[in-house]
Amino acid sequence: MRLFYEWGIKQLKKKGEELCGDSVGVSRHPDSIVLALSDGLGSGVKANILATLTTRIAMHMLENDLPIGEVVQALSETLPVCNVRNLAYSTFAIAQFFADGHARVVEFDSPLAMFVRNRAIHSVDYEERSIEDKKIYESVMDLAYGDWIMFVSDGVLNAGIGGRYPLGWGWEQTARFFEKNVHSNLSAQSVAERIAQTVSDLYNGNPGDDVSIVVIKARRKQVATVLTGPPADPEDDSELVARFMKARGLHAVCGGTTAKIVSRHTGLPLEVDLETMTPDVPAFARIEGMDLVTEGILTLTMVNELLQAGTDQDDIKYKTDGASELLRFLLNTDHVHFIVGTAVNPAHQNPELPRQLELRLSVVREIAEKLRERHIEVTLESV
Repeated sequence: MRLFYEWGIKQLKKKGEELCGDSVGVSRHPDSIVLALSDGLGSGVKANILATLTTRIAMHMLENDLPIGEVVQALSETLPVCNVRNLAYSTFAIAQFFADGHARVVEFDSPLAMFVRNRAIHSVDYEERSIEDKKIYESVMDLAYGDWIMFVSDGVLNAGIGGRYPLGWGWEQTARFFEKNVHSNLSAQSVAERIAQTVSDLYNGNPGDDVSIVVIKARRKQVATVLTGPPADPEDDSELVARFMKARGLHAVCGGTTAKIVSRHTGLPLEVDLETMTPDVPAFARIEGMDLVTEGILTLTMVNELLQAGTDQDDIKYKTDGASELLRFLLNTDHVHFIVGTAVNPAHQNPELPRQLELRLSVVREIAEKLRERHIEVTLESV
C-alpha cells in the first residue's frame, strides 16, 4: 500500500493586522510530505517573523533528513520564553507522513491534531515528554486510504468567543464540524476553506486572532499520461500506442493526427463532437477507453495561457470547451507524464502563425513548469 497525501491550507489575519502571525510550511518528497505549523506570540509582524523562523528551521532540518527528534530538540533549545507572560514566543506542530502509511506528529503548545477515519473522529495516542523544560506531545500513527488529519492554530478554537460560544468554538466543536464535513469527493483545500469560512462567520468577519488550518487527506495517487504529437519516426507508431495504452491511470490524447494514430492502431473509432467547438478552441473528440481527446497545439497553447494567467478550478468550473476540459484533467491529477511526439507538422512552422505555435515541445514544457508550481509532479519524454 502506498498512500498519496493531498493538503489544503487556509489562513486568516487578525483584524487590523497586515500579516498573519502564524506560519505554515508543507513540502513534498519522493516518499513523504513534511509539515510545519507555528503560531507566533501575539499578532502582526513580530509574531509572523517568530512563526516563520520556527517553520523554516523545522522544514530545513526535516528536508535534510535529520531525525524528527533532533528537530524538536533544536527548536526547544532555540525558541525563547517570554519572561512576562511565561509563554513560548512561538508554538509548533511538525509532522512527517510517509507513503507506507507511517506518520509521526510532534506538537508543542499547539492544539492537538484532529484525526477522522470512516467519517468519525478518532483519538490520537500521544506520549508526553519534556525537552528543555517544554512539554512535547508526540504520536506515531498508521494511516490508511480515506483518512483525514487537520492541524489548526489557536485562532480556530477561539472563534465565537464571547458570542455564540462564550468560551470559544473549542477543540471538541471544531473536531465534530471537521468530522461532519469530510468525504472522499472533497479536496483537502475545499475542506480547509469550508472550515475557515465557518471560523470567519463565528468572528462576524473580523477575526480576533490569527487563524491557520492545514488539512491532510490520505488517498490513492491519481496519475495520468498525455500523448501529444506523432513520433519522429512513423515506424514507431504501433509501439508508442501500445505503451501508451498500457500506462496506468488516466489517458488523454492531444492532437488530431495523434488521435487518428491511436484510433488506427487500437481499432477503436474516433468521433469528433463538433458541438464542443468554440470560436477560440477546436472541438474535442472521443475514443473508447480514452478519458479525454482534444485537438493539439491550439488547445495546448490555450491551456498554457490559462495556467500563466493563474486560472484555477473554480474559474473553469462550468466551461466545457476543449481547453477547459484539458486543464481540469491536468489539475485533477497528482502526476502527469507527457509523451511528446517530435514529428514536424508543416502547418505549425508557418512564420505567419503566432510564435507560441512553432514548437509543441516548448509549449508542453511551459505547461509542465506551471503544473509543478501547483505541486503536481510532471515527467516528460519526447519521441
